[in-house]
Amino acid sequence: MYAAVKIFDFARTAPNAPAMIYNLEPISFRALHRMITGVRRRLAASALRPGGVAVVWIDSLQLAWPVDLALRSLGLTTVSVWDAAGIADLHGLDIVALVTSSAEGRAEVDPTLVPAAQRIAIETPDWQSPDDGGALEAPPPVAPGAHILLTSATTGRAKMIRVDPAAESANAIAAEERKRARGLGEAGDGRRGMINLLNLGLWTAAGYASPIAAWSVGGAAVFHQGPQAWRSFQIAELTSVSTTPALLSRALADAPPTMVPNPKITVTITGAHASAALVEKVKALVSPTVISGLGSTEGGSWASTPLDGPEDLRWHRLNPARVVEVVDEDDNPLAAGQLGQVRVQLTGGFSGYLNDPEATARHYRGGYFYPGDLGVLDGNGRLALFGRTTDVLHIQGEKAPAQPFEEALREALGLEGVCVFSEPRRDGSEELHVALETSEPIDEARLTVAAQAHLSGFPNAHFHFVDALPRGETGKVQRYKLKRRLLELARAAQPAKLQR
Repeated sequence: MYAAVKIFDFARTAPNAPAMIYNLEPISFRALHRMITGVRRRLAASALRPGGVAVVWIDSLQLAWPVDLALRSLGLTTVSVWDAAGIADLHGLDIVALVTSSAEGRAEVDPTLVPAAQRIAIETPDWQSPDDGGALEAPPPVAPGAHILLTSATTGRAKMIRVDPAAESANAIAAEERKRARGLGEAGDGRRGMINLLNLGLWTAAGYASPIAAWSVGGAAVFHQGPQAWRSFQIAELTSVSTTPALLSRALADAPPTMVPNPKITVTITGAHASAALVEKVKALVSPTVISGLGSTEGGSWASTPLDGPEDLRWHRLNPARVVEVVDEDDNPLAAGQLGQVRVQLTGGFSGYLNDPEATARHYRGGYFYPGDLGVLDGNGRLALFGRTTDVLHIQGEKAPAQPFEEALREALGLEGVCVFSEPRRDGSEELHVALETSEPIDEARLTVAAQAHLSGFPNAHFHFVDALPRGETGKVQRYKLKRRLLELARAAQPAKLQR
């Protein structure tokens, strides 16, 4: 509701200022407020019970945002999903409605998933319709609902984080000064800054919190879900980009080499590791100022690193205000240079997962959040990550993190996606599997050279070619899905996908 109130405030004081730019079309604060109130009237007619949960399954961010804010203003808790499988992951919730877009259609929804929920299809309000210029309808004075974020599910089922209205307001207020510092809000020349999120959905931490923080200072959120997404980087008033490597890579795939970078833009890459090739492409086409952001939905942000040199891709510059440690199996802090599990001291934010006490006990312990990353501190305020604790390779009795091997192969073969994992054989030994994201098989000679250079300690490495690695909405590789797919192919001995 903090966002709805701020949008209402700016709809009165700066009605024509852009609040959203969707597929290059600007939507003013007044128009966005009218969209929210129009959707609220439609939903109020359904007499949804306040306190219940409304699942929003809408791809279009132009519609998803007004629907979410309208539902919350009616006292409902909202959660956004990106597919039908995501609905099945919502355990223990009192779901009273499944809200979809009438333009998108959701005939494939299994009626047994949420049998007691109302099915509501919403049409996108015509924000370009004539405006009589009259008084605006204020947000209703009711107890606002919460919002549920979903984690990236890199190791299995997505987990839920509940964002209460008070916490959301406090986070947005605290972010106002940070957003102003990044050029959002009123600029010195009277312009209002904009943050481009491309296609980050409302289930992600950045996709939900960043627009709210932008609207809190009169800035705009830019979304692009159509073709030629690279054009959204050329918006004159754009001041910030915050998105994932996967979304950036897709947005720039068809970008013309004649694009002129804008030094006034700060590009923050978050959610997953960015390759050196992608960073150079972003610098050449979008902006020379590129930052790597490190954090999590559960623990917030704890590192921000300007990508000025090759070492910055590996070594993250820690926020001095956050306590970040590397610990052993008994949670004892390790000295600089020693590999261990990363943990981050909590700062009064989230304290656990919704309806998942087992996962909460694993990841929230003693006032720290354990994200599941392996890391090394350098003693000078920097942290290097070496993959996930679940990405450890077991070869010939030795343990090694997968990420360094993936990075080396990615650079050697010129690919955006590489995933390495080991799998036990029937005789108890382990074998290595390497998944390469490429539409064309790579020449055996090149593979041999890369394997000899970077996998010399591993016998029996199996290379798999996949058109696209399975990824979550934040761009992280879903290893559990990849393992299942590739091992099925290996057992079936399909030569088109498996090279020994």
